[in-house]
Amino acid sequence: MSRKIGIVTVLYNSESVLEEFFETLNKQTYENFILYVVDNLSPDGSLELSKKLASSHQFKTVIIENDANYGVAKGNNIGIERALEDGCDLVLLSNNDIALEEDSIGELLTGLNKSNADMAVPKIYIYGTRKIWAAGGGFIKKSGLTLHLGQEQEDKGQFNIDQKVDYAPTCFMLIKKEVFTEVGLMDENYFVYYDDTDFVYRALKEYGKTLWYISNSKIYHNESTSTGKMSDFSIKFLWRNLVYFALKNYKPLYAGYVLIYNFLYIFIILFFRYPTKQWRIALNAYKEGLKLYINNKPI
Repeated sequence: MSRKIGIVTVLYNSESVLEEFFETLNKQTYENFILYVVDNLSPDGSLELSKKLASSHQFKTVIIENDANYGVAKGNNIGIERALEDGCDLVLLSNNDIALEEDSIGELLTGLNKSNADMAVPKIYIYGTRKIWAAGGGFIKKSGLTLHLGQEQEDKGQFNIDQKVDYAPTCFMLIKKEVFTEVGLMDENYFVYYDDTDFVYRALKEYGKTLWYISNSKIYHNESTSTGKMSDFSIKFLWRNLVYFALKNYKPLYAGYVLIYNFLYIFIILFFRYPTKQWRIALNAYKEGLKLYINNKPI
């Protein structure tokens, strides 16, 4: 008997991408799944459209309406908890600004089983192209930041080998239910950005879980439809959360190095690349990240 998958997706300004997301889910060769749509009080028509699409597609959809914008981390947690309560064997964390191939879910599950992995991610293309957005990922030792393997490379088969990876974004990540029992849920202090980095880091580094990149599973990602690329919002939370993540997870000396390195990068390099307003936002975000860590540091 096939295992039940709970697909968790968080809505916020998602109206423009939802139809294709639902349509490509409806065409999946693997059908034993439930879609959990968690609406973070989206100001556009995302919720209403989701209800309409749910009624016109054959797979089961559970819509959860939040009374505020709780952020991606808490939104995911709400969906994960509901999926586990409903007896799902695996949870598939998914953006909704993606399009799936017909066998995306089936191939990802097959790869997870074959590699005996705890978590698995597909090959992700930049939407509308054959350029890679991520073929798994890793950490950059020098800066403490993350990288996407193969990013913006034309796919010529160079990433057609499944492999264990140290990191990947949770844009489309299949996770065994036991991982949440042992590792816990997303850290809601992040709100958005680095919540997935933190979760994956804890799972792999602290609990010895395994994450595999599965090359036969493919999706297409239309990045940043909710937050906007290089918006003031994105800059604030990216740099704030980098500080919080480093202090929370890295050893003190390395955390100090990472924070100094990136502060100098913001102060010197980004002074010439960011508009003045966004440069100041990045600097202030560093202070906010430090306060966030101090206020939530375990006693």
